[in-house]
Parts: sequence; structure tokens; C-alpha cells
Amino acid sequence: MLENLTAERYYGNAVGGATKPSKMGCRSSSGTVIDVFVKCSWLQCPPGGLVREVVSALLADALQIPSAKPSLVHIEQELLDQIQAISPETCVRMSNSVVPMYGSIALGTGYSLCTPGAPLGPGIIRSAAEIWAFDQLVLNPDRNARKPNCMLKGDGLAIIDHEKALMVEGVGGFLLPAPWDAHWTPDVSHIFNEAVRSGSFDLTRLQNAWREIDGEKTQKILSYVPQSWDIEGVMGSIGNYLADLHANLDSAFKNLMGVTS
Repeated sequence: MLENLTAERYYGNAVGGATKPSKMGCRSSSGTVIDVFVKCSWLQCPPGGLVREVVSALLADALQIPSAKPSLVHIEQELLDQIQAISPETCVRMSNSVVPMYGSIALGTGYSLCTPGAPLGPGIIRSAAEIWAFDQLVLNPDRNARKPNCMLKGDGLAIIDHEKALMVEGVGGFLLPAPWDAHWTPDVSHIFNEAVRSGSFDLTRLQNAWREIDGEKTQKILSYVPQSWDIEGVMGSIGNYLADLHANLDSAFKNLMGVTS
């Protein structure tokens, strides 16, 4: 379930992000103010991107893939007026966005961005392999050396930013084989590609967890997405893709384990 939060403070925009998320202080239903990275819909992140973001984050949570927790963020006009005085461009994006906006709850202190090519310790290499497999199955091309979108803290990893995942249109044909197709090949640009290919990893835990996400659970995940976001009508095609993936899960994991073993 997605928590509804109310934005109360604006701290500025994240540096370097193409979607220009804003770091904001948001009040939860319990009254606690927490730090949240808020994305609105605009040219660089259309509403369909928010749909893909939240569905991917909820899938990751269901699969016990460490990921920033998703939320829905509401904003009042009074705060928008304050933002207008600080960053007019941000105010325009938020004012024109679908509502509510998407919120990614901050992971907390001590996290740093994964360094491409850095050796991975034995405590996190299995988690890295599962993140690699997850991204292959949700078709996420956006976790690479240029944009790692993965945070590291000690022996723990956590993934962020999934708005480019689940772009499923055309997948399954000759030019875009699905992960369960015999002629499928993995995305070799993934940040953990070399680490996965250099070892042997058992993905049975992830496969069994994914098997539990049947049609009913998939529809429950999709039901959490605000209908106001589905302007482009992407939820139906995402639901169909996830159903096809579940039906062909053994073949998909056979392909994945052909890379990791």
C-alpha cells in the first residue's frame, strides 16, 4: 500500500537527475515529517513514467529487493507559492503535474552511490545478482555506469529510480525478444553485469518469490497506482506483460541462470 504524504517544506532539487526530483519535507499520517524525493510529471518524466516507477518499486518490495519506499505526495497552494519565489521553474512543473505526485522516501544517512566497476564484497554480491536479474525482467535499461541508480551502505544495496523500466510496447517480437524467449540476451550495460558474469549465483529465492506474484497480486499492485496517472494507458500493457512473465517464469529464469552460472 502507498502512504499518502503532505509536502510541507521544499529543500531544493536533486543535482544531476534528468527528471529533476525535488527534496521535500513531507508529513505522514502519523504526524512525522520525513525527507522525500518528489517527482512530478513533465516533459522528462511523462505520467507513464510515474506509473512504471511505482509499479517497479512495489514489485521490488514484494520480491524483497532493497529499494527506496514509494509514496504519494500531495502539495498545497501555499507551499507552491513559496516554491515560486525560490524556483519558478520547479513551481511550473509541479503546478502542471498530475496529482498526487510520486514520492521516493529518502533512504537515510550513510548511503553513497555505487561506483561502477568497484569490487563487491561477499556480503552484497548475491544482492547485486538479484538486482541484476530484477532489472532484466522489468526491462530497466537505466542502472548502468553512467547512471548507477543504486545506493550502497556497508554490506547493503538499495535501488532507486525506475521510471524507464517496464517499457513493454513491442516486447516479444523478433527485434525485442522477451526475457523468456530463446533468443533473448541480457542488457550488458547493467552496473552489475561484470560481477554477475564473473561468478555463479543461485536465483532460486528470487524465482520462488516472483512465482508468488500471481495475477491477483499483480492486479493489487496495479490498483495502488492513481488512475489520474494513466493518461497514456500504459497500465494495461504492463499488466499483460507481467502476466506473460509469470506464465513463462521458468524459461525466463533459465535464461538468467544461463548467464550467472
